[in-house]
Amino acid sequence: MYHSIHLRLAFVLLALFLCKKTEAQKMMQVFQLEESVVIDGKFEAEKWIAADSSSNFTQMEPQTGNLASEKTVVYMGLKNDKIYFVFMCYQSAPIVAKNQSRDALNKDDDLIAIILDTYNDNRSGYAFITNPLGTQYDLKINDDGRNTDTNWDTEWKCSAKIYEWGWCAEFEIPFRSIKYKRGIESWGLNFGRVIKSNMETSWWSGELSDDFRISQGGTANGMSTPKSKMKLSLFPYLSLFKTSAENWSVDGGGDIRWQISPNISFNGTINPDFATVEADQQRINLTRYELSYPEKRLFFQEGNEMYNTRIRTFYSRRIQDIDFGGRINGKIGPTQFNILNVKTPHLSDEEPTTWYTAARAKFDFLKSSSLGFTFVDKSWNDGFSRSFSLDYLLNLGKTWKLTGQFVGSAPGDFLSHSAWFMRFAKENNKYHIHFRYTEIGENFRENVNQTGFITDDDRREIDSDLSYRWWIKNNTFEYIEAESRNNVFWSLANGHLRSWYFTNSANFYFKNKINFEYAYNNEYKLFEKRFYNYRHIFGLGYNTEEWSHAAIAYSTGRNFDREFNLFTAGGRVKLFQNLSLSYSGNYLEFNPDPENETTFINVFEANYNFTKDLWLKLFAQNNTKNENIYLYGLLGWRFKPPFGALYLIYSHDNFGNETEIPDTHNFFVKLTYPITILK
Repeated sequence: MYHSIHLRLAFVLLALFLCKKTEAQKMMQVFQLEESVVIDGKFEAEKWIAADSSSNFTQMEPQTGNLASEKTVVYMGLKNDKIYFVFMCYQSAPIVAKNQSRDALNKDDDLIAIILDTYNDNRSGYAFITNPLGTQYDLKINDDGRNTDTNWDTEWKCSAKIYEWGWCAEFEIPFRSIKYKRGIESWGLNFGRVIKSNMETSWWSGELSDDFRISQGGTANGMSTPKSKMKLSLFPYLSLFKTSAENWSVDGGGDIRWQISPNISFNGTINPDFATVEADQQRINLTRYELSYPEKRLFFQEGNEMYNTRIRTFYSRRIQDIDFGGRINGKIGPTQFNILNVKTPHLSDEEPTTWYTAARAKFDFLKSSSLGFTFVDKSWNDGFSRSFSLDYLLNLGKTWKLTGQFVGSAPGDFLSHSAWFMRFAKENNKYHIHFRYTEIGENFRENVNQTGFITDDDRREIDSDLSYRWWIKNNTFEYIEAESRNNVFWSLANGHLRSWYFTNSANFYFKNKINFEYAYNNEYKLFEKRFYNYRHIFGLGYNTEEWSHAAIAYSTGRNFDREFNLFTAGGRVKLFQNLSLSYSGNYLEFNPDPENETTFINVFEANYNFTKDLWLKLFAQNNTKNENIYLYGLLGWRFKPPFGALYLIYSHDNFGNETEIPDTHNFFVKLTYPITILK
């Protein structure tokens, strides 16, 4: 009887949780325009007579649930296979707008954002963002905002202008630039706005728990999607290049994009050229683990966000030169998929001809949860490495999440070459709490790191993070933020404690835009012996919540039996309307230093934007430890943005004293011209 009562009570509580009252969803009726909109940042009121408009945005931060402090009015319309949006952003507070670099916007400028859930699946979508300068930023959203792909690019237009009353922005998004489910009349929709001077983020649909939460958006009714059209586009390139030791050479290749249907596309590449990709920015590494770097190459960017699982079995930076490759991706019903296959050339006996294959599928269930499968294979003449992964994401409510993953790999025995984790979290834009348990077999890394990114293995791991931001907004403080990050793991093979890592930090952001930060880290590591590391970090910054800012920091402590001092400084400033400069410096000093690892890293960048599609970029860095000097200059012109472009590039590498490679001076000229064969 006792167990029966508790069982009934559990069912009642579960029913209340699943059937809890939800707020009415906001809706917007899409307007059928009689004329196309001129994208120039000037509102043409006569074209929008009788159109539905949306306003009454709700703050996500700092005053959660309150109405936005400034009025925003949005219109949405369709004409000639294109979607149009107009934003009227009324603003009495100072307008903050500095960034002119495409795909580099952040919440450090005033912004407006459009989110389109084109499958109406509450999980995936696209975001189109601009600031008062008309700078463009587009990204793909997955897992109900948990994963975003900032490297994704597509063709669209926007323009913005500043007025006495605020600013106006207009968007034109062709249907051919996005994937969508044909025939549905309702899309998921949301609009966001950032008012930087108030440190405010607001959303049209209501009180969001975090940015890009697709399932908490509104609806666009009356969508009229165009008839299915196959589209075939070629992106051939021609490049001229010269190095110090060689004469001018000519190379060519290109990409093909076949839009098979509105929801499925194929991408192919032959001899892709990565000459326009600058070197990775050097970083201080006080660990013994490999550092991860972002993928900058165009071919790998389409759909790469789908492989961003915690146990990362596909890391495209493992693939170097490519002869040719192909990728197919899209969504059919509840199933999203991405399949990649590339061939690399024979470079040496250690780097033979190799085939890489990565395939991923995700299945939607419940309101915004998903189940994913990933297969990755690397094969060469006398060997292979492959892995299979199963992962899940359960959105148990507005802020509760349960995630997990299992990975098996070959060759080798099953237990020592497999890994899994389970994570339970409660999180929103103000706080984050999670608990995670992980097991990684003692031989897992040797297989999966052939294609993925695994820093370590042989671990039974427990970790938890806690963070909270208090929005105070008084005469002294804007906010105070505290965080605690904790991680412990043991060896699976023998049960010995291998590591602990505890970091506690606090950040105070004052009303005068100065912020002070303090963090303490205590760490134990078992490698060839036991190491007890610790670190004190003191940081001071000015205006760090905005694009133009300056910051300095000092760290001191013990690192693998050595005392160290680390001084860092950095900042970004706009000298003129179109000229921006940024600098970061890191001076690391060890005592004792028998291997001369004390180093000074300087990184400098300058950008001059003639227009948003014609710019000059200079990048320079040096490392005193190995006496490396790297210079990179690019003059870019996107004459058919974002893919049709002409680049003139110069780079210089002084590889320093750790290699016998001579200094190089490299010159590149690259032209990519999109050609549409089928429309």
